[in-house]
Amino acid sequence: MSDGVRDEILDLIRRDGPITFDRFQELCLYSKNGFYSSRTRPIGTTFHTAPTTHHAFGELIAKQLDEMWRLMDEPPIFHAVEVGSGDGALARSIMHACVTRFPRFAQALRYVASDYAPVWPDESLYLEDLDALQPSTPIQRVRAEGISAFRSVHGCILSNELLDNFTVHRFEMQNGQPREIFVTAGPDGFVEVLAEPSTPRITERLAGVALPDGQHGEVSLAIEGWTDRVAKVLERGFVLTIDYGQLASDLYSAKNPNGTLRCFKDHIHSNDWYEHIGEQDITSDVDFSALMMAGERRGLASVGYSTQGDFLTHLGFDDLIEELHNSGLSAARTSLREAAMMALVDEEEMGDFKVLVQSKGMPAGIQLSGFAPK
Repeated sequence: MSDGVRDEILDLIRRDGPITFDRFQELCLYSKNGFYSSRTRPIGTTFHTAPTTHHAFGELIAKQLDEMWRLMDEPPIFHAVEVGSGDGALARSIMHACVTRFPRFAQALRYVASDYAPVWPDESLYLEDLDALQPSTPIQRVRAEGISAFRSVHGCILSNELLDNFTVHRFEMQNGQPREIFVTAGPDGFVEVLAEPSTPRITERLAGVALPDGQHGEVSLAIEGWTDRVAKVLERGFVLTIDYGQLASDLYSAKNPNGTLRCFKDHIHSNDWYEHIGEQDITSDVDFSALMMAGERRGLASVGYSTQGDFLTHLGFDDLIEELHNSGLSAARTSLREAAMMALVDEEEMGDFKVLVQSKGMPAGIQLSGFAPK
Protein backbone atom coordinates (compact mmCIF):
# COMPACT_ATOMS: atom_id res chain seq x y z
CA MET A 1 0.00 0.00 0.00
CA SER A 2 1.19 3.51 -0.80
CA ASP A 3 1.06 5.12 2.64
CA GLY A 4 1.41 8.52 0.98
CA VAL A 5 -1.87 8.16 -0.92
CA ARG A 6 -3.67 6.55 2.02
CA ASP A 7 -2.57 9.30 4.37
CA GLU A 8 -3.55 11.98 1.87
CA ILE A 9 -7.06 10.54 1.63
CA LEU A 10 -7.43 10.16 5.40
CA ASP A 11 -6.24 13.73 5.96
CA LEU A 12 -8.81 14.97 3.45
CA ILE A 13 -11.62 13.03 5.17
CA ARG A 14 -10.61 14.29 8.61
CA ARG A 15 -10.65 17.85 7.32
CA ASP A 16 -13.74 17.82 5.07
CA GLY A 17 -15.72 14.73 6.06
CA PRO A 18 -16.85 11.89 3.77
CA ILE A 19 -15.74 12.15 0.15
CA THR A 20 -17.30 10.85 -3.06
CA PHE A 21 -15.88 7.67 -4.55
CA ASP A 22 -15.05 9.80 -7.58
CA ARG A 23 -12.64 11.81 -5.43
CA PHE A 24 -11.28 8.68 -3.72
CA GLN A 25 -10.53 7.06 -7.08
CA GLU A 26 -8.93 10.24 -8.42
CA LEU A 27 -6.49 10.31 -5.52
CA CYS A 28 -5.74 6.58 -5.80
CA LEU A 29 -4.90 6.84 -9.48
CA TYR A 30 -3.69 10.36 -10.17
CA SER A 31 -2.35 11.99 -6.99
CA LYS A 32 1.43 12.49 -6.70
CA ASN A 33 1.97 8.92 -5.49
CA GLY A 34 -1.03 7.44 -7.29
CA PHE A 35 -1.08 4.36 -9.50
CA TYR A 36 -0.74 6.17 -12.83
CA SER A 37 1.18 9.30 -11.88
CA SER A 38 3.93 7.32 -10.14
CA ARG A 39 4.09 4.50 -12.68
CA THR A 40 7.62 3.31 -13.47
CA ARG A 41 6.82 0.06 -15.29
CA PRO A 42 5.08 -0.64 -18.61
CA ILE A 43 1.33 -1.03 -18.23
CA GLY A 44 1.58 -4.64 -19.45
CA THR A 45 3.08 -5.63 -16.11
CA THR A 46 -0.27 -4.84 -14.45
CA PHE A 47 -2.75 -6.07 -17.07
CA HIS A 48 -2.79 -7.16 -20.70
CA THR A 49 -4.06 -4.86 -23.43
CA ALA A 50 -4.81 -5.63 -27.06
CA PRO A 51 -1.69 -3.86 -28.42
CA THR A 52 0.59 -5.84 -26.11
CA THR A 53 -1.20 -9.11 -26.86
CA HIS A 54 -0.33 -9.04 -30.58
CA HIS A 55 0.68 -6.36 -33.08
CA ALA A 56 -2.11 -7.53 -35.42
CA PHE A 57 -4.35 -5.22 -33.41
CA GLY A 58 -2.30 -2.19 -34.44
CA GLU A 59 -2.08 -3.38 -38.04
CA LEU A 60 -5.86 -3.47 -38.37
CA ILE A 61 -6.29 -0.11 -36.65
CA ALA A 62 -3.76 1.25 -39.17
CA LYS A 63 -5.94 -0.07 -41.99
CA GLN A 64 -8.94 1.78 -40.57
CA LEU A 65 -6.93 4.99 -40.20
CA ASP A 66 -5.80 4.70 -43.82
CA GLU A 67 -9.43 4.48 -44.91
CA MET A 68 -10.33 7.51 -42.77
CA TRP A 69 -7.53 9.45 -44.51
CA ARG A 70 -8.88 8.49 -47.92
CA LEU A 71 -12.45 9.45 -46.93
CA MET A 72 -11.07 12.86 -45.95
CA ASP A 73 -9.75 13.22 -49.54
CA GLU A 74 -6.17 12.38 -48.59
CA PRO A 75 -5.04 15.57 -46.85
CA PRO A 76 -1.25 16.13 -46.93
CA ILE A 77 -1.16 15.96 -43.13
CA PHE A 78 -3.31 13.56 -41.09
CA HIS A 79 -2.88 13.70 -37.33
CA ALA A 80 -3.47 10.56 -35.30
CA VAL A 81 -3.54 11.66 -31.67
CA GLU A 82 -3.52 8.71 -29.28
CA VAL A 83 -4.50 9.72 -25.75
CA GLY A 84 -3.35 7.35 -23.02
CA SER A 85 -0.61 5.80 -25.14
CA GLY A 86 1.10 4.23 -22.12
CA ASP A 87 4.09 2.15 -23.19
CA GLY A 88 3.68 3.00 -26.87
CA ALA A 89 2.74 -0.50 -28.02
CA LEU A 90 -0.19 0.66 -30.15
CA ALA A 91 1.71 3.64 -31.57
CA ARG A 92 4.63 1.47 -32.62
CA SER A 93 2.54 -1.26 -34.24
CA ILE A 94 0.36 1.27 -36.10
CA MET A 95 3.37 3.14 -37.44
CA HIS A 96 5.11 -0.08 -38.47
CA ALA A 97 1.99 -1.22 -40.34
CA CYS A 98 1.59 2.14 -42.07
CA VAL A 99 5.19 2.18 -43.26
CA THR A 100 5.06 -1.41 -44.55
CA ARG A 101 1.45 -1.71 -45.76
CA PHE A 102 0.18 1.82 -46.39
CA PRO A 103 3.21 3.85 -47.56
CA ARG A 104 1.18 6.68 -49.14
CA PHE A 105 -0.74 7.18 -45.92
CA ALA A 106 2.48 6.94 -43.91
CA GLN A 107 3.79 10.00 -45.73
CA ALA A 108 0.82 12.05 -44.50
CA LEU A 109 0.56 10.54 -41.03
CA ARG A 110 1.74 12.54 -38.03
CA TYR A 111 1.35 10.26 -35.01
CA VAL A 112 1.22 11.86 -31.57
CA ALA A 113 1.39 9.53 -28.56
CA SER A 114 0.22 11.30 -25.42
CA ASP A 115 0.14 9.97 -21.88
CA TYR A 116 -0.10 11.21 -18.31
CA ALA A 117 2.99 9.22 -17.31
CA PRO A 118 4.47 7.43 -20.33
CA VAL A 119 6.81 4.45 -19.88
CA TRP A 120 8.27 3.37 -23.21
CA PRO A 121 10.18 0.21 -24.17
CA ASP A 122 13.45 2.03 -24.74
CA GLU A 123 13.25 3.30 -21.15
CA SER A 124 12.30 -0.01 -19.53
CA LEU A 125 12.12 -3.75 -20.02
CA TYR A 126 9.48 -4.84 -22.51
CA LEU A 127 8.35 -7.59 -24.87
CA GLU A 128 10.99 -8.84 -27.30
CA ASP A 129 8.60 -8.91 -30.22
CA LEU A 130 7.73 -5.24 -29.87
CA ASP A 131 11.40 -4.28 -29.80
CA ALA A 132 11.64 -5.64 -33.33
CA LEU A 133 8.88 -3.32 -34.52
CA GLN A 134 10.90 -0.11 -34.63
CA PRO A 135 9.08 2.15 -37.11
CA SER A 136 11.09 4.11 -39.63
CA THR A 137 8.68 7.05 -39.29
CA PRO A 138 8.98 8.93 -35.98
CA ILE A 139 6.27 9.16 -33.37
CA GLN A 140 5.92 12.39 -31.46
CA ARG A 141 5.76 11.54 -27.76
CA VAL A 142 3.97 13.99 -25.48
CA ARG A 143 3.54 14.01 -21.72
CA ALA A 144 0.06 15.47 -21.18
CA GLU A 145 -2.87 14.91 -18.85
CA GLY A 146 -5.46 14.80 -21.61
CA ILE A 147 -6.58 16.14 -24.95
CA SER A 148 -6.72 19.83 -24.02
CA ALA A 149 -3.04 20.34 -24.90
CA PHE A 150 -3.87 19.94 -28.61
CA ARG A 151 -5.47 22.29 -31.14
CA SER A 152 -7.16 22.00 -34.54
CA VAL A 153 -6.69 18.29 -35.16
CA HIS A 154 -7.41 17.14 -38.72
CA GLY A 155 -7.42 13.35 -38.57
CA CYS A 156 -8.32 11.00 -35.74
CA ILE A 157 -8.28 11.15 -31.96
CA LEU A 158 -7.99 7.58 -30.71
CA SER A 159 -7.84 5.79 -27.40
CA ASN A 160 -7.63 2.19 -26.25
CA GLU A 161 -8.71 1.32 -22.71
CA LEU A 162 -8.62 4.94 -21.59
CA LEU A 163 -12.19 5.84 -20.65
CA ASP A 164 -12.57 2.87 -18.30
CA ASN A 165 -10.17 4.73 -16.00
CA PHE A 166 -12.34 7.81 -15.80
CA THR A 167 -13.39 8.31 -12.19
CA VAL A 168 -16.91 7.32 -11.19
CA HIS A 169 -19.55 8.13 -8.63
CA ARG A 170 -20.97 4.97 -7.06
CA PHE A 171 -24.58 4.55 -6.03
CA GLU A 172 -26.99 2.11 -4.41
CA MET A 173 -30.71 2.05 -5.15
CA GLN A 174 -33.02 2.65 -2.18
CA ASN A 175 -36.78 3.10 -2.44
CA GLY A 176 -36.46 3.42 -6.19
CA GLN A 177 -33.93 6.27 -6.02
CA PRO A 178 -30.13 6.35 -6.24
CA ARG A 179 -28.25 7.06 -3.03
CA GLU A 180 -24.61 7.98 -3.50
CA ILE A 181 -21.89 5.92 -1.83
CA PHE A 182 -19.41 8.12 0.03
CA VAL A 183 -16.08 7.08 1.55
CA THR A 184 -15.16 7.92 5.12
CA ALA A 185 -12.75 6.66 7.77
CA GLY A 186 -13.55 3.99 10.35
CA PRO A 187 -11.52 2.46 13.17
CA ASP A 188 -10.19 -0.30 10.90
CA GLY A 189 -9.93 1.47 7.56
CA PHE A 190 -12.22 3.01 5.00
CA VAL A 191 -15.99 2.77 5.42
CA GLU A 192 -18.82 3.41 2.96
CA VAL A 193 -21.84 5.55 3.86
CA LEU A 194 -24.94 6.45 1.85
CA ALA A 195 -26.26 9.98 1.37
CA GLU A 196 -28.07 12.17 -1.12
CA PRO A 197 -26.22 12.41 -4.46
CA SER A 198 -23.50 15.05 -4.42
CA THR A 199 -24.79 16.46 -7.72
CA PRO A 200 -28.16 16.24 -9.52
CA ARG A 201 -26.26 15.10 -12.61
CA ILE A 202 -26.11 11.59 -11.12
CA THR A 203 -29.89 11.33 -10.86
CA GLU A 204 -30.28 12.92 -14.30
CA ARG A 205 -27.99 10.31 -15.86
CA LEU A 206 -30.09 7.53 -14.33
CA ALA A 207 -33.44 9.04 -15.35
CA GLY A 208 -35.66 6.37 -16.85
CA VAL A 209 -33.53 3.53 -15.51
CA ALA A 210 -35.57 1.05 -13.45
CA LEU A 211 -33.37 -0.81 -10.97
CA PRO A 212 -34.30 -2.87 -7.90
CA ASP A 213 -33.44 -1.70 -4.42
CA GLY A 214 -29.98 -2.86 -3.39
CA GLN A 215 -28.55 -2.63 -6.91
CA HIS A 216 -25.14 -0.95 -7.12
CA GLY A 217 -23.69 0.91 -10.07
CA GLU A 218 -21.37 3.63 -11.28
CA VAL A 219 -21.83 6.92 -13.12
CA SER A 220 -18.88 8.62 -14.80
CA LEU A 221 -19.56 12.32 -15.11
CA ALA A 222 -16.10 12.75 -16.63
CA ILE A 223 -17.45 11.53 -19.99
CA GLU A 224 -19.13 14.90 -20.54
CA GLY A 225 -15.94 16.88 -19.97
CA TRP A 226 -13.89 14.50 -22.10
CA THR A 227 -16.32 14.73 -25.01
CA ASP A 228 -16.48 18.49 -24.74
CA ARG A 229 -12.69 18.76 -24.98
CA VAL A 230 -12.46 16.28 -27.86
CA ALA A 231 -15.14 18.13 -29.85
CA LYS A 232 -13.26 21.42 -29.39
CA VAL A 233 -9.88 19.97 -30.36
CA LEU A 234 -11.04 17.98 -33.41
CA GLU A 235 -11.43 20.32 -36.37
CA ARG A 236 -12.37 17.60 -38.86
CA GLY A 237 -12.14 13.83 -38.86
CA PHE A 238 -12.88 11.00 -36.48
CA VAL A 239 -12.83 9.86 -32.87
CA LEU A 240 -12.00 6.17 -32.35
CA THR A 241 -12.74 4.79 -28.89
CA ILE A 242 -11.98 1.18 -27.92
CA ASP A 243 -12.77 -0.03 -24.42
CA TYR A 244 -14.70 -2.52 -22.37
CA GLY A 245 -18.20 -1.28 -21.72
CA GLN A 246 -21.87 -1.57 -22.54
CA LEU A 247 -24.89 0.40 -23.63
CA ALA A 248 -26.82 1.89 -20.72
CA SER A 249 -29.64 -0.64 -21.12
CA ASP A 250 -27.20 -3.45 -20.33
CA LEU A 251 -24.90 -1.58 -17.96
CA TYR A 252 -27.74 -0.63 -15.62
CA SER A 253 -29.55 -3.94 -15.51
CA ALA A 254 -29.88 -7.13 -13.50
CA LYS A 255 -26.74 -8.38 -15.30
CA ASN A 256 -24.65 -6.14 -13.05
CA PRO A 257 -26.23 -6.22 -9.56
CA ASN A 258 -23.00 -5.04 -7.93
CA GLY A 259 -21.94 -2.68 -10.68
CA THR A 260 -18.82 -3.20 -12.79
CA LEU A 261 -16.08 -1.66 -10.64
CA ARG A 262 -12.95 -3.80 -10.28
CA CYS A 263 -9.22 -3.56 -9.64
CA PHE A 264 -6.11 -5.02 -11.28
CA LYS A 265 -2.69 -5.52 -9.74
CA ASP A 266 0.03 -7.69 -11.29
CA HIS A 267 -2.56 -9.30 -13.61
CA ILE A 268 -4.76 -10.27 -10.64
CA HIS A 269 -8.41 -9.19 -10.60
CA SER A 270 -9.82 -7.91 -7.31
CA ASN A 271 -13.01 -6.32 -6.00
CA ASP A 272 -11.37 -4.70 -2.98
CA TRP A 273 -10.61 -1.10 -3.91
CA TYR A 274 -9.74 -0.21 -0.32
CA GLU A 275 -6.62 -2.40 -0.38
CA HIS A 276 -3.31 -1.63 -2.13
CA ILE A 277 -4.17 2.08 -2.18
CA GLY A 278 -2.23 3.74 -5.00
CA GLU A 279 -0.76 0.43 -6.16
CA GLN A 280 -3.59 -0.99 -8.27
CA ASP A 281 -5.74 0.08 -11.18
CA ILE A 282 -9.39 0.88 -10.44
CA THR A 283 -11.64 0.60 -13.46
CA SER A 284 -15.24 0.12 -14.58
CA ASP A 285 -17.24 -0.44 -17.76
CA VAL A 286 -17.75 2.54 -20.06
CA ASP A 287 -21.32 3.76 -20.61
CA PHE A 288 -21.25 3.95 -24.41
CA SER A 289 -24.79 5.32 -24.55
CA ALA A 290 -23.69 8.32 -22.50
CA LEU A 291 -20.62 8.73 -24.72
CA MET A 292 -22.70 8.72 -27.91
CA MET A 293 -25.28 11.16 -26.55
CA ALA A 294 -22.60 13.50 -25.24
CA GLY A 295 -20.99 13.44 -28.67
CA GLU A 296 -24.22 14.14 -30.54
CA ARG A 297 -24.82 17.22 -28.37
CA ARG A 298 -21.40 18.53 -29.38
CA GLY A 299 -21.44 17.81 -33.09
CA LEU A 300 -19.82 14.38 -33.03
CA ALA A 301 -21.93 12.05 -35.16
CA SER A 302 -21.92 8.34 -34.33
CA VAL A 303 -20.56 6.48 -37.35
CA GLY A 304 -20.47 2.94 -35.98
CA TYR A 305 -20.57 0.86 -32.81
CA SER A 306 -19.69 -2.82 -32.53
CA THR A 307 -17.68 -5.37 -30.64
CA GLN A 308 -13.93 -5.41 -31.11
CA GLY A 309 -14.18 -8.92 -32.51
CA ASP A 310 -16.54 -7.87 -35.30
CA PHE A 311 -14.60 -4.66 -35.97
CA LEU A 312 -11.27 -6.45 -36.43
CA THR A 313 -12.86 -9.25 -38.45
CA HIS A 314 -14.41 -6.76 -40.88
CA LEU A 315 -11.01 -5.10 -41.28
CA GLY A 316 -9.34 -8.33 -42.37
CA PHE A 317 -8.39 -10.29 -39.27
CA ASP A 318 -8.80 -13.60 -41.11
CA ASP A 319 -6.36 -12.42 -43.78
CA LEU A 320 -3.72 -11.87 -41.10
CA ILE A 321 -4.34 -15.37 -39.76
CA GLU A 322 -3.79 -16.71 -43.28
CA GLU A 323 -0.58 -14.68 -43.59
CA LEU A 324 0.62 -16.19 -40.33
CA HIS A 325 0.03 -19.72 -41.59
CA ASN A 326 1.95 -18.92 -44.78
CA SER A 327 4.84 -17.21 -42.98
CA GLY A 328 7.10 -20.25 -42.77
CA LEU A 329 7.29 -20.23 -38.98
CA SER A 330 7.46 -23.52 -37.13
CA ALA A 331 4.19 -25.14 -36.14
CA ALA A 332 4.84 -24.36 -32.48
CA ARG A 333 5.52 -20.66 -33.05
CA THR A 334 2.57 -20.39 -35.42
CA SER A 335 0.30 -21.93 -32.81
CA LEU A 336 1.49 -19.55 -30.10
CA ARG A 337 1.05 -16.47 -32.27
CA GLU A 338 -2.35 -17.60 -33.48
CA ALA A 339 -3.51 -18.07 -29.89
CA ALA A 340 -2.41 -14.52 -29.08
CA MET A 341 -4.19 -13.17 -32.14
CA MET A 342 -7.39 -15.06 -31.39
CA ALA A 343 -7.55 -13.40 -27.96
CA LEU A 344 -8.22 -10.15 -29.81
CA VAL A 345 -11.50 -11.42 -31.28
CA ASP A 346 -12.60 -14.10 -28.79
CA GLU A 347 -15.70 -12.80 -26.99
CA GLU A 348 -14.53 -14.53 -23.81
CA GLU A 349 -11.35 -12.44 -23.89
CA MET A 350 -11.02 -9.07 -25.67
CA GLY A 351 -13.44 -9.69 -28.52
CA ASP A 352 -16.38 -8.34 -26.52
CA PHE A 353 -14.69 -4.97 -25.98
CA LYS A 354 -16.61 -2.22 -27.76
CA VAL A 355 -15.55 0.07 -30.60
CA LEU A 356 -17.18 3.44 -31.24
CA VAL A 357 -16.28 5.79 -34.08
CA GLN A 358 -17.64 9.33 -34.17
CA SER A 359 -17.05 11.95 -36.84
CA LYS A 360 -16.98 15.72 -37.24
CA GLY A 361 -17.16 17.65 -40.47
CA MET A 362 -17.73 14.49 -42.51
CA PRO A 363 -20.69 13.66 -44.80
CA ALA A 364 -23.75 12.14 -43.16
CA GLY A 365 -24.10 8.39 -43.59
CA ILE A 366 -20.38 7.80 -44.08
CA GLN A 367 -19.40 4.13 -43.77
CA LEU A 368 -16.21 2.56 -42.47
CA SER A 369 -15.01 -0.94 -43.28
CA GLY A 370 -14.72 -1.80 -39.58
CA PHE A 371 -18.51 -1.65 -39.37
CA ALA A 372 -19.58 -2.36 -42.95
CA PRO A 373 -17.59 -5.17 -44.59
CA LYS A 374 -16.92 -4.55 -48.25
